[in-house]
Amino acid sequence: MDPLLNTTEYALSGLQLRLDTVAHNIANANTPLYRSQKVDFESSLADALRSGHATPTNAPSVIAGEDLVDNAGTSVSIENELTEMTKSSLERQVMVSGFNYKIDLLKAAGGVR
Repeated sequence: MDPLLNTTEYALSGLQLRLDTVAHNIANANTPLYRSQKVDFESSLADALRSGHATPTNAPSVIAGEDLVDNAGTSVSIENELTEMTKSSLERQVMVSGFNYKIDLLKAAGGVR
């Protein structure tokens, strides 16, 4: 498969995991002692690209968030989560557009049927 498509697929996977994680954080915003989570895949992707690989060997993963804890012991900031959701949704739209553009180019060149 095309290296650009592999990279895009990895990024889309990471962005989808991030959106799912944000939704999970928001759903648990009022759960006592719940700690927010986040997804970091960009650093692994950047390292792989710098070393000449299209994708990292490890899949995107969920890690502990860094929000402050409130009186109930919960560390979900709705404002931060909504900002992250908006940002990730826009990034996902850009990635899908780029992916579709690349597929259209391959189809026009006769590389995809």
